[in-house]
Amino acid sequence: MIPTVDPYPAYRALREQHPVYWDSDLNAFLISSYAEASAVLRGPGWSSDPNRNPALAARFDRAELGTQALRTTLLTMDPPDHTRLRRLLAPAFTPRAIDALHPRITAVVKAALADLGTAGEVDVIAEIGYPIPLAVMCELLDVDIEGAQLLRTETPKLVGMLEFDPDEEAVLAAEEATASLALHLLPILGDRRHRPGEDLASQLLCLGDDGEALRLGELGLGELGLGELGLGELGLDEVLATCILLLTAGHETTANLIGNGVLTLMQHPDQLDLLQRDPALIKPAIEEILRFECPAKIVGRTNLVDRQLGGHAIRAGQRVLILLGAANRDPEQFRDPECFDITRTPAPHLAFGAGPHFCLGAALSRAEVQETLRQLLPLLTEWRLAPGAPAWRVSDTFRALEKLHLVSA
Repeated sequence: MIPTVDPYPAYRALREQHPVYWDSDLNAFLISSYAEASAVLRGPGWSSDPNRNPALAARFDRAELGTQALRTTLLTMDPPDHTRLRRLLAPAFTPRAIDALHPRITAVVKAALADLGTAGEVDVIAEIGYPIPLAVMCELLDVDIEGAQLLRTETPKLVGMLEFDPDEEAVLAAEEATASLALHLLPILGDRRHRPGEDLASQLLCLGDDGEALRLGELGLGELGLGELGLGELGLDEVLATCILLLTAGHETTANLIGNGVLTLMQHPDQLDLLQRDPALIKPAIEEILRFECPAKIVGRTNLVDRQLGGHAIRAGQRVLILLGAANRDPEQFRDPECFDITRTPAPHLAFGAGPHFCLGAALSRAEVQETLRQLLPLLTEWRLAPGAPAWRVSDTFRALEKLHLVSA
């Protein structure tokens, strides 16, 4: 059993003694070394489709709309479906496209932090971490007040779909939330297909139309630099699934990254001071936070061919679970990996995955966290961690804080 509060000693022991370890309770191999983790994520013959694993397929077959919705997302697809959908979606999530969204992200962060300068106490998770990425999604989807309220109510429930072993109550809540969001978003998407605006949903719906290239400049989206696209058409179900995935995985990852980042900086005052003196270090600081306190704990794959990995024979159909936090602190890949150093020479961490399934929304998540930290840094000089240990959430999937209280210094 890997502890929730501090999993890193257990990770280190696994990595040093059994970098590839068969866990009979989980019925899966645990991968804790960077080399083997990277080989699985980047190599051929590994599947993300739950139908390739009998136990996962049975779970999906029992599920209702909630986990069924994941079937049409990049998370659970293999080529050629994954290749097609990712090619269609990719132009909307390039760094250039995300740069065009920066003014909206900046405004959202400014509004979220407006009243915190005079606050005597703040819960970073409840007042910063969760509201900011959710408000960004509301802005990008251009939903009305009713839609924004629905997103605020239902989005936190979606995370149950991504837990490794969720309880029945969490799955039911996720299914009901997915149904509520689908009922609200589908008419909006149908309208935006015929009358596109400048929101992200319109942009996704305009990525090709019956195989004909669309001139996005004519739709007011030319500044996103997507040009003419002849990539086929995204169906309403695919756009809906992508929006729900962004609300689920995207929102959760970004919220966790903000919380983990603030906590890590507060626990390393020398690095916080360095960052406050040189804000140009924000980008490398975010990469180091991603490596040091990865917001996701595991990534699963099903093996498709009999093979050897780390001295173990893995049969086709068997499951592997990559422990991202362990791989990201592997001394074979990172010098002095237990040290938090925002000036670290860049090295490719695995926080956003790697290979064909590298997180499509990584640039958006980085942009949100970068702007949040940039505006938050001056305020952090006025706060300190509240007494008591940080409250880590019990989760097999996410490295996430339940609460993170700061009080006036």
